[in-house]
Amino acid sequence: MGWRRVEPAAETGWAERFGVRSVAQLRRDYGELLRDGLVGARFQAGVSSLGHMRPDVGLAALVGLVPDDGVAPIVNFFDRTDGGARYTQRVTRRNQRDWRGGRLSYDEHDGVDFVLPPGCRLVAPASGTVVMVRDRFLRGGLTVAVDHGGGLLTQLTHCSRALVEPGQQVRRGEAVALSGHSGADMLTFFPWVPPHVHFSVWVHGRPVDPYLAAGEQRVTGTWTARNEPQPARNEPQPAPVDGAGAEPVPPATPTDLHLMRSAIEACRDARLVAELEALLERPGVLAATLEDALHHDRHAWPIGWHLGRVRPIDRHRTSRVQLSLPLDPTIWRGARPADTPWTRPQAGRPHASVDE
Repeated sequence: MGWRRVEPAAETGWAERFGVRSVAQLRRDYGELLRDGLVGARFQAGVSSLGHMRPDVGLAALVGLVPDDGVAPIVNFFDRTDGGARYTQRVTRRNQRDWRGGRLSYDEHDGVDFVLPPGCRLVAPASGTVVMVRDRFLRGGLTVAVDHGGGLLTQLTHCSRALVEPGQQVRRGEAVALSGHSGADMLTFFPWVPPHVHFSVWVHGRPVDPYLAAGEQRVTGTWTARNEPQPARNEPQPAPVDGAGAEPVPPATPTDLHLMRSAIEACRDARLVAELEALLERPGVLAATLEDALHHDRHAWPIGWHLGRVRPIDRHRTSRVQLSLPLDPTIWRGARPADTPWTRPQAGRPHASVDE
């Protein structure tokens, strides 16, 4: 495989790339990481975590190189064992299984990791409304989320810069962020963990796999071309006055403000409470932020609270949106697994199922 150099869409400094805002932030967040990691409550790692170190694809991306065929390497798929069901911020590789039945994932991984250089445009995988720009150094750094209606949201994590604001409508293929390697995990293991975007799909408040195992039927939030994600081929154009010829921006998903207030009252983390209370006048943004927190910061709530749904489920208005590759279509034409000998599916091993 050959490589070619791409110029970043915008220059980003090292602090911005890593999501570092201050020395006080580093002291506070790494203190929390060490405290909870030592007691085994969160941030679990081990010898198996060395599998995250992928200089074979990471070092090229760090210096601005991409595969000359425009196919982005994937270093982690969604974990079909516990991804979306559990989250303790572990980076071990013990029980994981991807949609193929292979091991290209890690325990509780709830998205897909596309390797690409910092500073590249990341685009909306479908039309929708921006509902979250959340900057959590301990949880993947800068994250941008888009609500595609009917209970479907997508997130782009490890960004260096957001190009949109909550409440802004975007169309499929429109730039929403710049790639980076923000977050504690990316800084801690630099330069061995590849710079990548963590792309996750959420349906009714739960992360789901955009890939389909053998026998599974296409549902909302899967790729337009089944398991071959394709970019939005055409650059987004301003919508005509009458809306003809453009993919419509769907209405935002309804929210349950009463339940969201109850969730804030039950939260045991003062920093999270302050973050959530500041969003009470923006229910759509609050819902997306609260869903993210209930999953990724579930330690801050009593057991079972993560099962609460902050959006009423209307089975008659469930979205049927399929997704495009969230990468710049001027650079990328697809994506493929960057397997190692120990991650490939083994002969005779059944494909993973959503019921496992």
